[in-house]
Amino acid sequence: MNYQPQTFQTPDGTEMVILPAADFARLMALADDREDLVDVTAILARIDAGEGIMPGDVLTAVLEEGLTPLAAWRRYRGMTQVELAKRAGFSQVWVGRIEAGGGYGSLKTRKALAAALDAPLWGLDHDFEA
Repeated sequence: MNYQPQTFQTPDGTEMVILPAADFARLMALADDREDLVDVTAILARIDAGEGIMPGDVLTAVLEEGLTPLAAWRRYRGMTQVELAKRAGFSQVWVGRIEAGGGYGSLKTRKALAAALDAPLWGLDHDFEA
């Protein structure tokens, strides 16, 4: 950056900076990189803490095929809804409802499903869906 940014103060006392658009774009890209680094660091900490990982096939099924995380993990493990329900102690209807997005289940329910699937609890969360 060989340009000296200009500064000015607004009537309310806020100090503002004027800089070339290319420099602003570079700063925004660096900020995005920082956010990505924070996310990766958090994921690595979860892995190091023994919280497990999500296989690529499961993530692909969620992001590209539109499956719910529960359905993607069940398919990855080669289970039917009936088998999963039996292992987790629930009805097939309830498992089907969660898979269809008609419910999320309590923490206790999600823990039982995660254990039955040998999946990390966070892997059943819906917040990363596309």
